[in-house]
Amino acid sequence: MASVRRVVGILFAVASFVALAVLGILASVRLQARPRTDDAYLQADLVHMAPDVSGRIVELDVQDNQRVHRGQVLFRIDPEPYKLHVAEAAANVRMLQATLNLTRNQVASQTSKAGAAATGIGAAKAELALAASTLNRLEPLLARGFVTAEEVDQARTRQRTALVSLDQARQQAAEAAQGIGSIKPTEAELLASQAVLALARRDLRLTVVRAPCDGRITGLDVAAGEFATTGIPLFTIIDTQHWYAVGNFRETDLPGIRAGQRATVYVLSSPERPVAGRVESLGWGVSPEEVESFNGLPLVPRSLNWVRIAQRFPVRILLEAPPPDLMRIGASAAIVIDR
Repeated sequence: MASVRRVVGILFAVASFVALAVLGILASVRLQARPRTDDAYLQADLVHMAPDVSGRIVELDVQDNQRVHRGQVLFRIDPEPYKLHVAEAAANVRMLQATLNLTRNQVASQTSKAGAAATGIGAAKAELALAASTLNRLEPLLARGFVTAEEVDQARTRQRTALVSLDQARQQAAEAAQGIGSIKPTEAELLASQAVLALARRDLRLTVVRAPCDGRITGLDVAAGEFATTGIPLFTIIDTQHWYAVGNFRETDLPGIRAGQRATVYVLSSPERPVAGRVESLGWGVSPEEVESFNGLPLVPRSLNWVRIAQRFPVRILLEAPPPDLMRIGASAAIVIDR
């Protein structure tokens, strides 16, 4: 009986060892087939609400942790200085428009004078041509006695006078042409003033700050009366339109994960309510623990760790119709990748 018991015990031990080995192999195969991690958390996009203009907050319409909708008014900045800027810019535009109209009228008058001066050149040329033609006819007749020397001298005088008149007409035309002004500088000033007016109106519009998306307010610790500075966030909006689970998977699991794969997420606060999702992206880099260098050379420690731990890389899962009551940034979760 003792020998039988010994044999049964050995067989039971062997069977237990084999079963344990088989279970280990099955578990390993399952893990390779469906990579999973408990090192995961929930994440959402954040919008840090910083005003585009500076000023005193005269109205704050939200509270911390409040749900807001896209386009909802969050707070208002004192608009009075910006209304004055708009009025000043609008007045400058009107002044330059009046100046431009006056300059156009002046240019039109100067152009008309230049045209008249150019017409005078033509008349002077005609007068010179007539005087030259008359002189050319009279000079041959002087030797034959058909005309007197006085008549020829008068013809020469008229020719010289016509030549002088032509020179004067040309000079007057050139001066008139040079005197024509340009409306381009005034037009450029008007365009610049219109741009200033557009910016002033934009700044006035931006004194009313609206929610850029549906979400929840977080980190609000200011009240009406606070001075808001351009570019400095006053609070944050959690974009609740899209929720993600970010899991850190071992690098040995990454070959079995690809974008578009189905995934199941279990939130630690309610693991009995699995949330479906899809792999959106895989991380392509993490910071190594030893990144120090000396004179451009890598620093390699003298000690050696005999146990090598696989590096972990973040995998981003886009959740599909997640339960709103479970969604909190940073909440612990577990992720199982479905094949």
